[in-house]
This record gives sequence, C-alpha cells and structure tokens, in this order.
Amino acid sequence: MIKTVSGFFSIYKPSGISTFDLIRIIKKKTGIKKLGHTGTLDPFAEGLVIILVGQMTRIFDFFSLLPKTYRGFAEFGKRTDSLDITGKIVETALPPDIDTIKKNIDSFKGTITQRPPAYSAVHVNGVRAYELARKGIEPDLKEKSITIYSMDINNYQNNILDFEITCSSGTYIRTIADDLAKKCNSAAYLTKLIRKSIGAFTLDNAVKIDEISLENLIPPMEGFHILDIPVFTVDCEIADKIIKGKNLINESIKTDNYPNKVISFFAENNNFLALVDNRNLMMKYIFVSSNRDIS
Repeated sequence: MIKTVSGFFSIYKPSGISTFDLIRIIKKKTGIKKLGHTGTLDPFAEGLVIILVGQMTRIFDFFSLLPKTYRGFAEFGKRTDSLDITGKIVETALPPDIDTIKKNIDSFKGTITQRPPAYSAVHVNGVRAYELARKGIEPDLKEKSITIYSMDINNYQNNILDFEITCSSGTYIRTIADDLAKKCNSAAYLTKLIRKSIGAFTLDNAVKIDEISLENLIPPMEGFHILDIPVFTVDCEIADKIIKGKNLINESIKTDNYPNKVISFFAENNNFLALVDNRNLMMKYIFVSSNRDIS
C-alpha cells in the first residue's frame, strides 16, 4: 500500500461520471488512499480535473484562488430544471438573435453576484441542495460574489451559443447561461461543458482515465513550477529548522523578490518541506510536511 507519495494528477474527465467516480478509479488503479480534488465537475461535464495526492491535499485552498476557463454550449429557447442537458424541459421561449446576446453578455464581466442552481452540491442546513430539489423543495440558496474575467462568443448557430469563459472558482456556468438567457428575455440550458484550464494547468497535459498510473503523477516540485509557486531548495541545517516549524526570517534565504507570494521549500534530496506565506516578507508557515527525510 502506498502511503507517502504526494503530487498531482492532471486528468481529463469524460462526461457521464462524477469527480468522485474518478477518485475511486484512481484509488483502484494506483493504490493511493489519500486523494482530493480542486473542484468538482458535474457528471454531464467533461474536461480538466486536478487530483491532489498525499500532502498536496492540504493546498486545496490555494487552488480555490485560481481562475478556471470553460467552453460552454447553451441551447436557447428551452430551459431545464437542472439548467443542463440531464434535466427536464420546464420552459420554452423564443430564442434571441445574436445582436441581443452580444448586447447583454458584457454585463457579466467583472465582479457580480450569482445564486447557485437548485441542482447543486451546496449545503443547505446540512443537506445538499440537489437532494431537496429532487423532492420538489426549493432550496434557500444565498447569492455570492464571483468574478468573470472574460466571456467571449465563439459561434451562434441553430440557437446554440458556443462561448468561452474565464472565471473565479465556484462559478456555476449553468447559472451564467440561464441568467444570460433571462437578460435576453429567453430561456437556455447547457448542452455541453468543457473545463479547459485551472490556473496554469491545462487540458494539453491531462491524461485520460485509461492512462492513469503512478508514472503520470506530477511531483510536487514540478506542480509548483506549473502553478508559478517559487521553489527554494535548502541545505540540511535549514531543512531541519523548517520541519521543526522554526522562524525563518533571520535565515539567509533570498525571498525579497517574492514579497506577496506563496513560496515552497524542498530539501536537497527533493523532498517537499513546507509552503510559506511570504506576504510582507513575514515568512509564515501555511503547512509543514510530515515527511522528515531531509538527507
């Protein structure tokens, strides 16, 4: 049984399975038990999923700060109860023309508020919203702030809008399509959704399910380079202080060029040591590795 391995899997999830199904598949294929994810994809959706392995499960919060890019396909003129292709049609309307869509799409750019869809995994008084929705109960979902960095139209043909959107973590693309349709005095639902990137991780280097193996595990150091987290390799003396959680401010570590960054430390044997918040050059530990092998 593998207990100490850490890193990242960059995986293409096909439609038809959940993110949790994907985790079960990885456990079966690799024997790794400690796994997490950086954000679920709905079963109908496909695309990039980053799986956190071992001690990397503890940097979930870092991934929540990264923008995500999606390509979506929304059919106008119909609305389903789930706002995607898996639901039942509950509304029909005249589809808008492209000029109407273009006129309204810019209103979504920037920081806006969004109410999660009823068929979502958001907890409402300890119960998943979709569990209430399936029972015919309208969940009381609160609006939250999200950021849309860009939203562009690729094509609009046969009432299908092909669009690309880059947004903050936690954004529901189904709701974006629904809200856009409402602004156009119409209705819409997603027929397809592809997640193309999470931060600097992209579909270009993602592996398919049948390719999952330990050989495809991205080591922490390589993953941090992809994420633009500065990597510092330190000698045994400083490594020993790090694993003991001692203050690093007075050490001869040149972090001045990264005053507002999260930075990482590795021992000379490439074992991961710690993530440190270097805001204001204060060098505060985010977490320290439990792996004490520094020789």
